[in-house]
Amino acid sequence: MGTSQSHSLKTTPQWASAKRAMTGIIHDIENPNRFSSFMGSFLDAIEGEGLYRGASETRYQRRLISHKHAFGTAGGGVAIDFLDFISEVKDNGLSTAISLFQSEGDEAPSTPRDLINQLCSFSAKETDANLDADAATVAQRKLLAEIFKQCDTLADVETILKEADEDSIDAWIIFFEVEYIIEYQGSLFQSHIFDKTEDPESVLGQIRRWLHAQLDTLLSEEMHHLNLFSKEGKSYIDKLTSRILDIWKHQ
Repeated sequence: MGTSQSHSLKTTPQWASAKRAMTGIIHDIENPNRFSSFMGSFLDAIEGEGLYRGASETRYQRRLISHKHAFGTAGGGVAIDFLDFISEVKDNGLSTAISLFQSEGDEAPSTPRDLINQLCSFSAKETDANLDADAATVAQRKLLAEIFKQCDTLADVETILKEADEDSIDAWIIFFEVEYIIEYQGSLFQSHIFDKTEDPESVLGQIRRWLHAQLDTLLSEEMHHLNLFSKEGKSYIDKLTSRILDIWKHQ
């Protein structure tokens, strides 16, 4: 897991149910019904904390609302920034896009690794320091590393982003959401998982693979009919984390 902080889970019935559901996964990891049960229990617990469900406000105003630390807030912002960056690269080139995602005094990146660091640093400055923001930043770093893994130069990065089609971008958003949810869950349940198994990463890996399989089926067709760069598309992305969790609400 990318975050290092440990968090004590609350003792409400909802969190107790989520902990039992996680234990169920650990003890019966090959049973896909265990994953659905956990996701539903996780949603019930998270909703009590104030799950972020999107906002019509501007990005600045969104950071001022009472749910600014709620799970889903930072993820929506990071995903929208990612779409804005791709759009700028496609329209005006990588150099212009980089200049818009730099803080004053930043040096221009010279390698794909530098660019990843700069984009993640930009996102971190845009959000308050909290578990939600940490999870979003880690997921962003994993996504960018995956996209740029075959890139040796910034010219390679520009080519990949300019040539990215709708299917690729949809897959990237799903990848980000899976990593975001896994990172947040992993940090919350870290102590609980370590108490129950010697290989917590294996548990999270199983949840990750299950989520990918589920979301590739459930979201790909839905996203295919949206222009994610449009106002409607960005509103959809802003609410996507809660939309994903709601899938298991009544299962």
